[in-house]
Amino acid sequence: MKKFNNTLPESVTASGRPPYILAHRGCRELAPENSIASFDLALEQGAHALETDLHITKDRQIVCFHDDTVDRMTDDEGNVNEMTLDELKQLALVGGNGTKDFPTQRIPTLDEFFTRYKDRAYFLLELKSPSWTTAEDIQLLHETIARHGVLDDMTVASFGHDILETVHQHAPDIHRGPISIFNLIPSDKYPLIGVWYPNLFLNPLYVWLCHRRGQFFAPLDPVPEPRLRYYMWLGCDFVLTDNPAKTIAKLEKIRGNR
Repeated sequence: MKKFNNTLPESVTASGRPPYILAHRGCRELAPENSIASFDLALEQGAHALETDLHITKDRQIVCFHDDTVDRMTDDEGNVNEMTLDELKQLALVGGNGTKDFPTQRIPTLDEFFTRYKDRAYFLLELKSPSWTTAEDIQLLHETIARHGVLDDMTVASFGHDILETVHQHAPDIHRGPISIFNLIPSDKYPLIGVWYPNLFLNPLYVWLCHRRGQFFAPLDPVPEPRLRYYMWLGCDFVLTDNPAKTIAKLEKIRGNR
């Protein structure tokens, strides 16, 4: 059985005990997702880790954005990977939550993200298709990570196992983690595992098996409050959340009742 020797940075472990708070696209319940305002608010609320989504622009810049197109989150239309960074920077984030409270948010680059949050949080970077299919894509990501010195403070994740294999082939020192909707037995190839939360009810030994291998685990459940007590009982390392303050308040209430 493969055994991983995972460690989390002190920026995470010094501020509490698991489950640690993984902010899903920042605090997207209150601010435009994947915006600087959303990430700032998540950290102000007490998040230990930031999850964001990555695409590559037409002119080979990495941006923090979830969808393949800008249609849902801006007042324009078009594919992210067919637009330049300058074109994307002209678009205001107007979709989703919190637009009235944060009216001037723009799509951030990964460089901006790392510069602002380095040494303040752990990072989970989801690689979104149709980007991240070539060696050049992965090398661009690796160069950006190395430039900011955050290799030990992050994991890349993807629903595409082909993407993770491309990462392993061309940048084997990057930590990787698969995301799955249905997978009753966790893979033994990765240091971090994420799976849609109903799998944990079908297989209550899921987290135990991950921990036997030295793997971190996070359920895919951005509104985890109704199931937090179960996640704590299972020993989940992270909980994903759209609103860190709400999740932390629920955790504190549960712990206070013990």
